[in-house]
Amino acid sequence: MKIKILQDNVPVYAQVDTESISMRTLQMGDIVEVGKVKKVRGKQYVEVSFPDTTRGFIPGETRTFSLIQATINQSKTPLYGTAARGPVVAELKRGMLLQFLDIVAANGETWIYVQEPKTGQTGYIEGNTKILRKDKVTKQTGINNMLVGGAFFVVGLIVTIGSYAAASNAGGTYYLCWGAIIFGVIQFIQGLIQFLTAPNK
Repeated sequence: MKIKILQDNVPVYAQVDTESISMRTLQMGDIVEVGKVKKVRGKQYVEVSFPDTTRGFIPGETRTFSLIQATINQSKTPLYGTAARGPVVAELKRGMLLQFLDIVAANGETWIYVQEPKTGQTGYIEGNTKILRKDKVTKQTGINNMLVGGAFFVVGLIVTIGSYAAASNAGGTYYLCWGAIIFGVIQFIQGLIQFLTAPNK
């Protein structure tokens, strides 16, 4: 996931420690790719990577903004040309996909600078707009879904077979965990598709 730095003079450390060498300094507006969060001696550090493949760590308290994709989750959303309640340049419909580019505070209100990927149109929406985040699907996403689906399937199958065997020997009822089994199969297939179709990076 990419983030935009929202403050100046952010040190990038070579190791997870403020006593290590500062590789470079990030300024407001810089964009980096984030990785894992690590904690050392009670302080958090966030791994960041750069286009030249170098990696480092920034302090966890650094103010950032996530450059995410999300869909509008309300019936009508005005798109303003500036971060103010001025002329409306477009009306966004529910389900429209937007790229979030920046967050702006103006006149005591919060605004989000967005771009519509298909047309390239940009503008501002209110900070309290209802959205549904669209996370980037990676191969790891697919693996995680396959593991979860497989676990549900196996547990459902074990409980079903185990309770059936006990009921066959001693009489009584048994549990048919078809819900867990079906959910597991669907989740596993979804994860497999995500793994096969996701980009390598």
